[in-house]
Amino acid sequence: MTRPGNYGKFLAQWMNYTIETIPSCRRAEYRKSLERELRDYSFEPRREGTPRNSGCAHELEGMEILDISDPEHLGRLIKEGIHLMYQKQTASHVIESLLENLERAT
Repeated sequence: MTRPGNYGKFLAQWMNYTIETIPSCRRAEYRKSLERELRDYSFEPRREGTPRNSGCAHELEGMEILDISDPEHLGRLIKEGIHLMYQKQTASHVIESLLENLERAT
């Protein structure tokens, strides 16, 4: 497995563990909302010196605290870390592996 693939797989393991802490009656909806948030990641590249675009999202902007029980907060935290990679091809591999391993969880 590639380095980004491993990173995505281990992020999924961490997120699956986190989902297990959510009350069982909310887990399916939590997972669905988290996946929806992660699929909203923008892979639009930006060249140095050009204006910001959708690929330059500051995911944590406006968040004062992290509410782990809110799947959008967890998704935004994960996406922020992936945005910091700057290489959209690497980010794509991480997100792909993350979603593949997240979806396999029961």
